[in-house]
Amino acid sequence: MIANPCVDCREHEATLTVRNRRLCSACFTYYVQSKILKRMASYGFKSLSSEKERRLFLPLSGGLSSLVLLQVLDVQLQKQIANRNKTSYDIIVARVVLPGEKNSGSIQRDYEALAETFASHTFLPLLSLHQILQLDCDVERDLRHLGIVRHGGESDQDFFIRIVGCSTSASAASDLQSILLKRLLVAAARDQHCDNVLWGHSDTRLAALVLADVAKGRGGSVSSSIADGQTLQGIDFNYPVRDLFKAELQTYARVSSEPALKTTVEQDTQVQQPTSIRNTAIDDLLNTYITSQGEKYPSIMANVVRTASKLEAKRPADNTIVACPVCLLPRVGTQGSLATNSGLCYGCQRMRQDIVP
Repeated sequence: MIANPCVDCREHEATLTVRNRRLCSACFTYYVQSKILKRMASYGFKSLSSEKERRLFLPLSGGLSSLVLLQVLDVQLQKQIANRNKTSYDIIVARVVLPGEKNSGSIQRDYEALAETFASHTFLPLLSLHQILQLDCDVERDLRHLGIVRHGGESDQDFFIRIVGCSTSASAASDLQSILLKRLLVAAARDQHCDNVLWGHSDTRLAALVLADVAKGRGGSVSSSIADGQTLQGIDFNYPVRDLFKAELQTYARVSSEPALKTTVEQDTQVQQPTSIRNTAIDDLLNTYITSQGEKYPSIMANVVRTASKLEAKRPADNTIVACPVCLLPRVGTQGSLATNSGLCYGCQRMRQDIVP
């Protein structure tokens, strides 16, 4: 007789507590995978058109959440091959090396190791953020709204160095880099003829993004920035990991038999506390706060994402939605002394104040 049986299978000893429920490792693994695959139901065989190959773009951040997403989808696709000898979609994987990231050689080796582990998927060569100038044909024009203009005869490399170095505050630099990163990934997805981008953001990560957007002046468009479905960028966004907390993904990695997850979870659990509030970006501050508080009060943090998803910005009289030319989020108006005819959203107008081209 089992002294402490799993509440789901009743056949094995419960070793984990998940949202006040005692589960065994096998049932917990099923719990995590089912949460993700439920969000992937629209990519099943029933909705597959035989005339078109479905290609899904999955960016890896180097963290745990996006890697768990890749591993879970790989398990699903391997089962489809075993049962039907075909898959309902193909995965295109990408990884961007950001300016200032250390150990680029280690990143290359880890990425190549993942490509070998998940060999049935297409892994693009490592991308660098400066490649946005080649892949996004509109970015140079759109940066003019921030006062950033290419000098005559200036090379792509010199222009990009000036772009990333023109911010006078940590928050503006982080905000601009995040915008460029998302635009690069979307441009790469289009270049690979993908119709959907699968973001590996957990509930914890989405909560941090919501609060950061509000703090940076994009509260009016926050529901659009985390919603599944169509975007103003002409490509669908989906967040299959949105129903799981970061702590749950860390536990999943520890009980998983996949070595890549076990290696990544040890790096992912090391939360760096900011040494100086003044020189720390809003995004980093709120990410640290949500991660630490989410471990203590997970249900409260989950309400951040659920509440933000229900918010709807007031539509203009003609019912048209205009995108900000820089961040490409819905522009829902301006506030106070920043009201201009620049076409920028309020958040990008605030960022522009801290940019010296």
